[in-house]
Amino acid sequence: MLRKYRTDAAFAANEAETVRTDAPAYWVCLALLLAVVALAARIASIW
Repeated sequence: MLRKYRTDAAFAANEAETVRTDAPAYWVCLALLLAVVALAARIASIW
């Protein structure tokens, strides 16, 4: 009985770790990351 719950929990954790590229949060984070990199490049070029 305990083994089944442990397996289900491991499966749920595994599912949560997979990156879904269709999730809006993924694209928002990617856009923010690109914006930060572009801003850092501009600041570095000014200095």
